[in-house]
Amino acid sequence: MRRDADRHIGLVLPSNEPGGAAVLSTLPARAESWGYESLWFTDHVVGVRAMAGTYGAYWLDPLVAMTWVAAQTSSVRLGTGVLVLPHRDAVLTAKMVASIDVFSGGRVDLGVGTGWSRSEFRALGVADRYEARGRVTNESIEVMRACWAGGEVEYHGDFFDFRHIEFEPTPVQPRVPIWVGGDSPPAIRRAAAYADVWHPHDLTPADLQAKAEQIDERAGRRVTRTVRLALTPDDLAGLGDLVDEYGSVGCASVVLDFRSVSSEGVVGLAEKAAELLLG
Repeated sequence: MRRDADRHIGLVLPSNEPGGAAVLSTLPARAESWGYESLWFTDHVVGVRAMAGTYGAYWLDPLVAMTWVAAQTSSVRLGTGVLVLPHRDAVLTAKMVASIDVFSGGRVDLGVGTGWSRSEFRALGVADRYEARGRVTNESIEVMRACWAGGEVEYHGDFFDFRHIEFEPTPVQPRVPIWVGGDSPPAIRRAAAYADVWHPHDLTPADLQAKAEQIDERAGRRVTRTVRLALTPDDLAGLGDLVDEYGSVGCASVVLDFRSVSSEGVVGLAEKAAELLLG
């Protein structure tokens, strides 16, 4: 089975497994050569009890890792799936993302989300943002887009308030694509208001189609829809048919996430998936 020309296949890199740093020195260029059109980085900062059993404490910073991978590749797109915006200062994040876009030649896709771990917010010194994390996320998107326009920037909101600053360099891309994660009611509203791309995870094709139509209706425009899928080795046998199902409901990109697999294990599974989908 060959991938349709208008559908992208992405791969989540193992930046959250021991040994991930070594794998990120070899896998990105190989994945690019296998035909993956995007590589993705997950965002947490610390391990917390609520994640035990699914995630540990090993987390490479996604923006630093993205810079490292940008230097090893030439054409594959680089994305965060998703960057927890309330953890960070919006102007500083805009600067880091713009810098990566410049270094990579305009290859950044910025997936964004609100986060969910109160313990992680507390550990980062932003516990006061936890209850308001949705509104902080929305303002962060507005601040970043204002900064990326370049020149003199000002913004006056509930969480960010500044004027008389200048922002350069701006991203290479005329518009850094914002991929809004999640499928909760607030995430649906956020996608309608801000998303260039909607990027939920693990929805069935039917659910994805239904919620995408809700977003389009609310937005008054068609928002590109994608999906991130948590996969096991057992899922490889039916992966081609599954990708086709998502394509049939208008899904423009399927991102493969071999979760809770060793870093080296991800390499083997990514190669096998590429043979099935991209060979």
